[in-house]
Amino acid sequence: MLLCRQKVNTGGFSLVEVIIVSALTVIVFGAMFASYQYSLRVLNHAQARLSAMSVAQDRMEYFRSLPYDEVGVVAGYPAGIIPQNGTTTMNGIEFVERVRVDYIDDPADGTAASDSNGIILDYKRVRLEYTWNIAGATSSIQFISNIVPRSVETTAGGGTARINVIDADAGLLPGASVRLYGSSSTFPYDVTQFTDASGAALFNVPADSGYQVEVTANLFGEQYSTDATYEATTSNPNPVVAPFTVLESDVSTLTFQIGELSDLTIKTYSDVTEGQFNETFDDLLAVASSSGVVGNGDLELFDTAGVYETSGYVFLGPITPVPVLEWQTLRVSADTPVNTSYKIQFFTGAGAGPYTLIPNADLPGNSTGFVGSITDISVLDVVTYPSVFVGIALSTANTTVTPEVEEVAVFYRQSETALANATANWHGLKVIGTDALLAPIYKLSTTTTTNGAGMRTVSDLEFDTYTFDFTGDGFDIASGCATHPFVHEAGVDGEVNFVLVGNAANTLRVHVVDSLDRSIPGASVQLIRTGYDVTQSTDSCGQTFFTGGVGAFADYKINVNAVGYITENVDPFEVAGDAVTKVILTE
Repeated sequence: MLLCRQKVNTGGFSLVEVIIVSALTVIVFGAMFASYQYSLRVLNHAQARLSAMSVAQDRMEYFRSLPYDEVGVVAGYPAGIIPQNGTTTMNGIEFVERVRVDYIDDPADGTAASDSNGIILDYKRVRLEYTWNIAGATSSIQFISNIVPRSVETTAGGGTARINVIDADAGLLPGASVRLYGSSSTFPYDVTQFTDASGAALFNVPADSGYQVEVTANLFGEQYSTDATYEATTSNPNPVVAPFTVLESDVSTLTFQIGELSDLTIKTYSDVTEGQFNETFDDLLAVASSSGVVGNGDLELFDTAGVYETSGYVFLGPITPVPVLEWQTLRVSADTPVNTSYKIQFFTGAGAGPYTLIPNADLPGNSTGFVGSITDISVLDVVTYPSVFVGIALSTANTTVTPEVEEVAVFYRQSETALANATANWHGLKVIGTDALLAPIYKLSTTTTTNGAGMRTVSDLEFDTYTFDFTGDGFDIASGCATHPFVHEAGVDGEVNFVLVGNAANTLRVHVVDSLDRSIPGASVQLIRTGYDVTQSTDSCGQTFFTGGVGAFADYKINVNAVGYITENVDPFEVAGDAVTKVILTE
């Protein structure tokens, strides 16, 4: 008898098989769990939304059941019994309620002054909003319903307040928060709403006096300044924008301006040393490399028997200040007849070359080249670029004429000494009123002291023009850079640097600028009268300071000149105390 035996494997799963099965199990059940979680979240949000809709429908039905005269908000207009804000709970979820009621001027019978019956309060519109939060996610719904009176419409003693809001550039500002409130004993009112696409917020309110406004904004995470009306007080007896009156069946319009807040860093120095590289092209001895150009008191293309080369270049340098803390300004004086051009670029290199163009990433605009008379080069890092060459390229499309460059100057800062613990009294230009003597009351007037490093940052500052005074601390401002008074822009962090010297009874600070209000460094400024004749150069911020020997006289003369500009004379000029003047030079 033949017996067959079958071999049976009783060894179980191998380790590899166990790992594979486990991984597949984790993936499958992980996906199922994630899907379950997602489904649960969707279900929770759907249930919450259904609950909110149920609450809102019940609430709106309640509003519709009220007598028409009671449909309104507490401390609002139209007045009524409905709270502006509240909370309610359903199915364990807290819903935040916000109610707004407005009178509506229906266009069916004309609006405003064109209304056929002269009545603009046609009916009421109720806006009901609920917001709630589930697992960190905020959701909301909004219901709107018109409620019409049973009888004919009536003016009901109301008018309209239109509040316009503009930004720092005078552009319309949608989304700004406008609070209108009044303290009338007969009808207290306090309602906040947001400006529409036209930058306006409209309020239908009882005809009354004493309405006040407070405007601000927080848009895209940026906080804006606040503008407002001001009540007359002992500290501000004559406010510029006082509480106002809304007349019956009339529109009262006010406009307010706000802007993004930003920081201002204040730095104080007792001494700053600056230097400059200057080339006037009397010859080309200081030129590192050139081709097709010649220097005859200015730089121009080489000509042969009156025919100019079509192009040429020159490299100036190396400019290697020792030490150097900051590159500051490029100043160029040039003349470009029709069909001619020039450009200035910055390079690195050594000796006669080759030269490497500094990339735009380190000096924006350098690849194209600079052609203006004043160029800010302060972004150029002195650690990466302690030494530079200036490249000048000339070209003409008409060989009978050539561009001419009269002067190229590069300004830089070499050293500075911080002045610690300097105290400034300063204020803005915006005025909120006048005192009993009609002296201005500034919106911001404060005192700031720099720290041990001569620096202080003021956070969340409103855009304005700010004036600083250090005389109470025993100092005069020899230079205020970028400018002084300092223009602080909305949404742009600013920095103002002051060089302070010992206080003197009579001083003069001259700021030299071009027609575009750009500071001109290296300008020559002469202050002269009988017994006094001093000439100084402006610093990189276009300023120079006269002190010591300056008296209180009304017959000074100021003569200002710079290469490439028309000389300007101010005669006479009076110095009394700390005098400041701006001189504009024309190219």
